[in-house]
Amino acid sequence: MAISTDAFLAILKKHGYRYFSGVPCSNFADLFQRVRADRDFTDIKAANEGSALALAAGSTLAGHLSVVALQNSGLGNAINPLTSLLLINRIPVLLLISVRGHPDETPDEPQHREMGLNSHNLLEQFSIGFSSFSEDETELYQALAKAEQARRKGMPYAILFRKGQLSPVRSSSPEYDPVPYSMSIEEAVGVLKEHTGQDDLVLSTTGYISRILFATEDRPENFYMQGAMGHCSAVAAGLALSEPSRRVIVLDGDGAVLMHMGALSTIGHLKPGNFVHIVLDNERYESTGGQPTTSLSTAIERVAAACGYQTNHRSVTAEDFHTSLKACAGKDGPHFILCKVNRKLPAVLPRVTSRYSPEENRSIFQASLVADSKSRFAAVSS
Repeated sequence: MAISTDAFLAILKKHGYRYFSGVPCSNFADLFQRVRADRDFTDIKAANEGSALALAAGSTLAGHLSVVALQNSGLGNAINPLTSLLLINRIPVLLLISVRGHPDETPDEPQHREMGLNSHNLLEQFSIGFSSFSEDETELYQALAKAEQARRKGMPYAILFRKGQLSPVRSSSPEYDPVPYSMSIEEAVGVLKEHTGQDDLVLSTTGYISRILFATEDRPENFYMQGAMGHCSAVAAGLALSEPSRRVIVLDGDGAVLMHMGALSTIGHLKPGNFVHIVLDNERYESTGGQPTTSLSTAIERVAAACGYQTNHRSVTAEDFHTSLKACAGKDGPHFILCKVNRKLPAVLPRVTSRYSPEENRSIFQASLVADSKSRFAAVSS
């Protein structure tokens, strides 16, 4: 049985919770929307789950009851502050965890498989109490009573939700206003296609960006990240340093680059000359429901410049993007292009897993590296 988001938030408020942070999940899309609209809550946006826990810890130190909502895959980002901040300092925070990839459910996307199998084990490993919501409001009250007992001991507590257990509140108004840019992600990928050479390696971040690249131009030289949000640029940098004769292009998103922004400093320091970093920024976590990121108030291209990228561009139209890509051609990088895009998406958008498993995508990509290297060697030898 499901509980409505409004009813759930009313119960949280009844128990004294007022501070809310986290990183969106599609299963919690309505939860993030309603919190954002509820003036009784202080909604604290976080770039990643670890930061969300740290923000909540600060609110808790000030004497407030704090909630952090996250997808179970985000437990990976949360382990360090969970163990070395909350547990050792005895700072209680309520965790709302969306469980993806649960073994009892219809198979989810493969990137959720391992955490779906091990979410309970991780919490048990660190002696963090938890309840799995599955029945009705009575169960929720019981879970919050256990959370209160944990709070008195200075311990965090988790309530686990599976898909459909929080029912959305229907609204006739759109969730968020569209961002005012003329170019869509699909159009931006089309522009990039015109500037991509046969030998160029393209790596795309998890979510809609990979799906749109896959639908627009699937090629062996594409590596689609289907998990590990925020790490696409680091994977690409490692590849660029190992394959200096190939141009490596990264298709990143604003939420992803904000999640692990420290990678920009690493890339700027290492200065791979064959590296082109493109961030398609629609100021939203699009694939989880369109929740706002903080990119509206962050000049990401200026951050990249300060980190040591050799060229930095900001594109707001398709013509701008063409110009920015031409400016990078034939010059040593790393190059950075922030490309502002709107929220328009194709009506039909296949998943990469409709054709490849992650292992198959990796194998095909690696095979293209070997085949292209042999081809170039043969051409030089002849």
